[in-house]
Amino acid sequence: MNQAELNKEELCRFICQQLPIHRLQQMLESIEVAFQKSDSHLKETYKHVPLAGPGPQSHHFTVQEALLSLPKDEKFEASNQATKPAGGYYALIRAGTMQITTSVITMGRTPPIRDAKFRRDLSRENERLEKQHPDLFKASASPLGPSQENLHALLLPHTTKWSESDHSSPIGVTIAVPYSDPRAGFHLYMDVGQLWQYYSEAGDEVEDIAYPTLRDRMRRAENRDQIEGGNE
Repeated sequence: MNQAELNKEELCRFICQQLPIHRLQQMLESIEVAFQKSDSHLKETYKHVPLAGPGPQSHHFTVQEALLSLPKDEKFEASNQATKPAGGYYALIRAGTMQITTSVITMGRTPPIRDAKFRRDLSRENERLEKQHPDLFKASASPLGPSQENLHALLLPHTTKWSESDHSSPIGVTIAVPYSDPRAGFHLYMDVGQLWQYYSEAGDEVEDIAYPTLRDRMRRAENRDQIEGGNE
């Protein structure tokens, strides 16, 4: 196993340590219900206006509302964050030493699942994400990726193109951890279902992963990619 694959394994285990499985299930169930609610509202309200206009915003804000309604405890809380410039809002989930934000991504296919060694190629996915939700990439938003104090991950439910008729359920949900510069690539980009195998390790004697150690490894990986990219 090379260093990139090892980092991915440890990153998955760290996410599972910080975000209990029942909390992830709550988030996924809330997203599913939000999709159904938004899809029903859109079909009842817009008979002539193409859904490509109101659809993305409806799904986005309905998902944020659903996440903000989740019960909180000492290690899990959702707060409403305003974007700058003003006009938008998003739910910021705090789970242990993790922060999670969610954006609905419009796609015409199942989101790609790639190995860590191809993460630079996934910068194109980040460019698409930035075009749809530029607020997440502004300095006013919480830092993405491995910041000094917290790991900021993305939970990305995907919906079909708005020219399609059914948007009542995500076609897939991706868990992603961008680089500190989110335009440069991802440390992790995979279907959220792949996390279940790491949750199944909970009963085993798996050593807890300290965030500062993981953060430093991710930063070294970013530096290596930057050097290799400059030499290509």
